[in-house]
This record gives sequence, C-alpha cells and structure tokens, in this order.
Amino acid sequence: MWQETKGAGFQWMAGSIQNFSETRISVEPPAQAVSAEELAKSDLWIFREGRREFSGSEFVRELQQRIAAREPVLDSLIQAGELEAAIADIGGPSAETAAQLTDALARRYCSSVSGHGAEPGMTHGRDPEEVARRIVAPERLSISPPEGFTYYALHPMDFVRLAEQIAAEDDDFAVIGIRSIGTTLSAVIAATLEFKGKKTARITARPSGHPYSRVTEFSPEQKRWVAEQNLRTAQFVLADEGPGRSGSTFLSVAEALLREEVPRSRITILGSRAFDPGSLCAQQAAERWRQFRFLSATSSMSERFRNWMYIGGGDWRSYYSGPEEDWPESWTQMERFKVLSPDRREFVKFEGMGRIGNEVKHRAYVLANAGFSPEVRDAGDGFLAYAALSGRPLTRQDTSPELLERIARYCAFRLSAFRDSRSMNGELEQMLTFNIHQEFGRELQFEPGALASGEQVIVDGRMQPYEWIATPDGKVLKTDAVSHGDNHFFPGPCGIAWDLAGVVVEWDLGREAKEFLLEAFRKFSGGHTPQDLTKHILAYCVFRMGFCKMARSTVRGSNEENRLNRAYHRYRARAAELLDMANASAAA
Repeated sequence: MWQETKGAGFQWMAGSIQNFSETRISVEPPAQAVSAEELAKSDLWIFREGRREFSGSEFVRELQQRIAAREPVLDSLIQAGELEAAIADIGGPSAETAAQLTDALARRYCSSVSGHGAEPGMTHGRDPEEVARRIVAPERLSISPPEGFTYYALHPMDFVRLAEQIAAEDDDFAVIGIRSIGTTLSAVIAATLEFKGKKTARITARPSGHPYSRVTEFSPEQKRWVAEQNLRTAQFVLADEGPGRSGSTFLSVAEALLREEVPRSRITILGSRAFDPGSLCAQQAAERWRQFRFLSATSSMSERFRNWMYIGGGDWRSYYSGPEEDWPESWTQMERFKVLSPDRREFVKFEGMGRIGNEVKHRAYVLANAGFSPEVRDAGDGFLAYAALSGRPLTRQDTSPELLERIARYCAFRLSAFRDSRSMNGELEQMLTFNIHQEFGRELQFEPGALASGEQVIVDGRMQPYEWIATPDGKVLKTDAVSHGDNHFFPGPCGIAWDLAGVVVEWDLGREAKEFLLEAFRKFSGGHTPQDLTKHILAYCVFRMGFCKMARSTVRGSNEENRLNRAYHRYRARAAELLDMANASAAA
C-alpha cells in the first residue's frame, strides 16, 4: 500500500519569481534514516496504483500504426518502452522482439536529435516497422505509466547527454534498465553509446518487494548475461529515474550485481536528480549508496526556457496569490514544471509526454473550446502553453448562487466529456479504510461499492477557490484542470461526486449552499444524482489529510511546513467530525 515516490526530480527553490536561468536545483534537507517498518507505521496511502489494463492486440496495433505513420518518434519510443516492460514482466514470447523494437526506435530518436547521422546497423530486422510486425501480442497487457515522462518533465535527451559523458570512459558497456521508465532510458543510453562506437548490450530488470526495501533477483538467463558481460570487463550502467524516497530500487540492482561478482568499480548508476544520500529512508541507505558511483542528469529545460520566469515548486503563488501569508499550501517537490513567458502573456506547464500526455492535451483542448479554461496550444515535448489570465483568484467570500451554478455546470460538463471505462477494483475504498485505521485507529464499516460509480470520469481533483479566476470581463475560468484527476495520486477515474465533495469542503459550503450546488448539478447534468456525497466528502478529506501529512515531512523547518501543517489539521478535523457523526448515527 506504499508506493515509492520516484522522480521528484525537479525540486526548485521556492521564493519570489526570478529569471529561470538563475534558478538552481535544490537538495532535500537530510532526513534521519529509519527502517521501512518504522515508516510504514505512520505513512498514509495517497499514491494509487497507476497501472492500466489494455487489450494486447489493440495496444500493439496502435503502436504499429503510429510507427508506420511516422508520428513523432518520441511518442512511439515511449510506448514501445511501455510495451517491452509489460511483456517482460509476464515473460511473454515476444519479449526479445519488443526489446528490439525499443532499441530500433531509440536509434531513430537519437539519430534525429544528436546529429550523429544515419542510424547504425540498419540491417534486416532492425527497422522499427518490420520489428513491430513480428510482435505477438498477449491477450492482456498491464501497463505502468513511466512517471518521469508523464509527470516530472524528465526528457530522454537528458540521458543522451549522460551517455555521451560516460562514452569516453570505456569501450564495452552493459546497460540495465530498471522497469518501467528505465526500459526506455536504457535503450536511449545504449543507442547513444553505439553511435559513439562502443560495444553495448542491454537488458531490463524488475525489482520487487516493499518500496522501502526492494530486492532484485536476476533470472538464470540474466545471470548468464551478467557473467558474459563481466567476463569482457564491461562497465555496468543502471538506468532509472530517481532515486525515490528510499533509494532501494537502484540499490537492489547494484547489490544484485555485486552478488554476481561484478566489481563495485565497474557499476555506475544514472539517475534523474541530484540529492543528499542522507535523505534516503531505506535501511542504511546513505552508507550503501556512497559505495557506488552515481551520475545525475541535467535538465534540458534550463536551456529551453532560459529567459523565462520559473513558477513551479510553489513559486506561482508569488505571482498569483499576493502576500506570502495568504499563500495556499503546496507540496512543492511534487508540482509540475511551470514557467512564465518574459512578457507574462503565457505560461507553459509540463503535462506529460507519450500516450498519457496526449490524453491530457486532448482534455485541455476540450475545456478551452468549451469556455471553461484558458486558451491553450501545444508547446511540444509534453508542454502545453496556456494564456496567462488577467484577473484574480477567487476566495470563499466569492461564494454566490451564480458562482455555484458555474461550478455545477463545469462538473456536469466533465461528466459528459470525460467518461472513463477503466475498472478501479475498489482501491479508493481501500485507501479510505486503511488511512482511517492508520490515522484514527478506527475501523470504518460501510457497504462495498459506496465510492464506486457506474459513470466514472476523469475528475478535476483541484476544486479549491484559488484555482478559479475571475477575469475583468466577468468570466470565471478554471485553471489547472487537466491532469490531477488521473495522476499517481488518488482518486483516479471515479464518480463526479469526488469533485462535488471537493467543492463542499474547499468552499466550506453550509447545508443550504450544498443543496443548491447539487440541485444545480442535477439540472445541468440532465438529472444525474451523485452517489453518496457524504462518504465522498469523508474520502476527500482523508486523502487531503494524508497528502498534506506526507508533504510536510519533505519541508521541515520552513514556512511551507507550517502551511501544510495547518491544512493537515483542517482536513483531519473535518474527517474526525464526519466519523463521529457516522458513529452517532450507527448507535442511534
């Protein structure tokens, strides 16, 4: 029930807006290393299982069509990496062919971005279209989203540069990608090394176990591969995003190599962020980590947006939210990458690359065309450029019948426009019962399916007043509306009652205002009645409580910790009140 937070890689200094070229990556303050068991005693469950189930034949057919149509090679490469990881996880018969496809697309990508000229080794069987046709698709595929490409603005080009950096150090390389995102990253690294004339081989590995104490066990075939590469004194290169909160994923693979008698001096870890090993929470993580060589990628974003103002990491509040004492809370390390144009007429936000990024882009266009969100354009590489609105963020004091009708109409629109048919297997209910037991020591009893919905949608997930902007011409527009309902946090696809519950909580609506909101929603949605709003309000508060609790542990001793602590207690008090009411009702 605990998921390592991988790829919190773009951690930028908070404070006043400054020129982007002057910002620097900050390092988390050292945290006391504790065991996984100790952390598990206090952690709440806020990260959901992001895996999706697909028809294997449809997924492969879509990728084949994308490659044949010569769509952006980066999208094809990311999807091929997803496919390779999924087939490798189940030991499918096309695992080797899927790896060949990722390698072929990585060569095509590196050829297009690095100026190396034609793709090396373009013999029969290495052309992406031909390789893709040979893949035998499993009946079902379970796909885990590559978080760095989807949430953290991690670009494969950053690892191309890392590979170029190490290419001069040796002539033989053995690259191991850590699934999931390490699959694509390892292929890009291997392709770059090949372009540099290096002898290179590649496999992928899937660590398992508790996120704070991962373990890697190589298969017999992988052990033979490691032995062969070790015999030719190859430099072993491990590729993944992160390290995450514990560092145990990287460590598990590096230590598995040691067990296969690979010298420590020939193991290099390539990750996406600079960090302090003392902040890792796996057992003896700092001591273990310092025994290995580690190189971190440098974000290419600093070059692309050199003259832009960085407003990620909570810095947007200094532009949009007035004095610091009025700022809302933020988990600054988990915010998306955002920059403001020099003329302040446009801001650019990373919304995701690949298949999931295209879904988010579609939602942004739909909302803008319907008049609910700012104008938007595709800025490439997973970025969307939004028109910077002139106006003011709303507050609870702006609550009025007209505003509640506008919000109700927005929720009704999402219900009709963003339906989602995925099966979510009761994970939202599991989160609620687990967190209530963990935080309050209470056992929540309610009928199964109370948080389920026959009409699942991609909800907004951020209904706070400051997310709504009143423009000078009298419009009320919703910002930041496309990605929070389907990221690695809860709720994921669910009933629209989640957003309505968020409105009730965040706008602090009384009974009459709540009933007015629901009646307006029923009117605009054609009579739809949201399922059990009270339980959704409880689930919403419990999730936000957990979110703020975990976030405050990452910003100890700062003003942000104080803001998050106040929010944590506010959500906790509301959840406790609802639990007391439920107990009183059950006892009556």
